[in-house]
Amino acid sequence: MKRTRKIPIPASSAEEREIAVADIDCADDGARYEEQSISDGGAAGAPPEALKKRAAYLLLNGVPPLVVNEEKGGRYRLLAGKNDLAAAKLAGISSVPARIYRFSERDAEIFALTETLKRDSAGAMEGAYLMRRLISEFGWTQDEIAAGIGKSRPAVANSLRLLTLAPEVVGLVESGRLSAGHARALVSVPKEKQFAFAEEALKRGYSVRETERAVKAFLTPPEVLQSEKAAAAAAKSAELKALVERMRAVFRTKVSLIGNDKKGRIYIDYYTPEDLYRFEEMIAVLESSPIFD
Repeated sequence: MKRTRKIPIPASSAEEREIAVADIDCADDGARYEEQSISDGGAAGAPPEALKKRAAYLLLNGVPPLVVNEEKGGRYRLLAGKNDLAAAKLAGISSVPARIYRFSERDAEIFALTETLKRDSAGAMEGAYLMRRLISEFGWTQDEIAAGIGKSRPAVANSLRLLTLAPEVVGLVESGRLSAGHARALVSVPKEKQFAFAEEALKRGYSVRETERAVKAFLTPPEVLQSEKAAAAAAKSAELKALVERMRAVFRTKVSLIGNDKKGRIYIDYYTPEDLYRFEEMIAVLESSPIFD
């Protein structure tokens, strides 16, 4: 029987009340705030546009409850709601509603990781880093992560695959230039060639599917590609041959084709005036069909 780790979320033990923003600690808040500001093209310390909009929204509509863990000395550790806390600070809001838990240090860390992953508030790379922490620091399996955050096992595996990418490609994903889907398509490419592939995909505006095809073409031996092309050409030839046979049966005369599946000519022979008259009747029937309306 597969074992599923129980996530410490005893909802009944949560207390809901207002707490002072100044009493909430978020160890990585400042670093992320500055990183976002710079990546948005602003000066260091200038809040990104999205954070300004969120701050205005909270002033008008109120702050949704933040999730915190009660610490010693009347302090609170933020477990979920990082962006709302940053926006509340920007808006000058002094107190916010909170769901207050009293977890052990270990359980608080696990809760913070899983809650962030469940909310999809982390970027693709950050989500992968959080999953890796659950595995390396807390001994979770991919199946347990999937069950704990409400995602499929393949989705978790695909996120973790991003961690095998070359650092330059990781940088493109973190900056938002390259999507996680494009990046995952590059995982099977040798690391020393991944960045060149990523740059080419961006330059050509490749979709994820086009990137996957380019990677497949690169990794497939030439003789296999040639064999696949020959098989595809043979299939097309068979389709064209079948079409000519159908036309011969319908027109009851010789039909010839010169060309391929992309372009060419079709010749329909006639030998008597009756042949021409029969063709004319067929055309008249087609013209009266709804497909010509």
